[in-house]
Amino acid sequence: MGMVFGFSGQKASAVTVGFPNAKSAAGAVQASYFYEKSIKEPVQKIMSAQEQTLRAVAVSIAPKIEYSPNTYPVGQCTWGAKELAPWIGNNWGNANDWAISALSLGFDIGTSAKVGAVMVWSDGGYGHVAIVTDVAADGMIQVQEANYAGNPAVGNYRGWFDPAVESAYAAISYIYAPTQIN
Repeated sequence: MGMVFGFSGQKASAVTVGFPNAKSAAGAVQASYFYEKSIKEPVQKIMSAQEQTLRAVAVSIAPKIEYSPNTYPVGQCTWGAKELAPWIGNNWGNANDWAISALSLGFDIGTSAKVGAVMVWSDGGYGHVAIVTDVAADGMIQVQEANYAGNPAVGNYRGWFDPAVESAYAAISYIYAPTQIN
């Protein structure tokens, strides 16, 4: 966070955030372009194809809403999200599995932030989830989350942020809260 491609506000640094092998800012931009075209876009296309398949299957399925005690490991992001949104299921897997799990159970998912939605990051070994608590007209959002920067407590650690910028290297999706909770 903070610096993007190693720019500190005045000149480009030789070591770049996210691309430590890049020797210059131009190398970082080139590495970023390579990442975008070779990794991020194909992953998003695969996820989109999976989503379309699951949507076709899930059309007739009403969301399965659970109100069971939270069984996710205390202090993890999955635990924090379930604490804040009890409609979330206990067996959705790691955070990066949640969108597909929710979709297969009949929940709506998408790419637009809405208050009450679960924000799902696909990057990292396990991904990350948070609950959207506010959305501004300019697209900036706020979230409540656990295990952000290693903090196990649920809180708003980021303040207002632009999900497109903050999450430039991850596929992001949102699981929307059911419109009618039983």
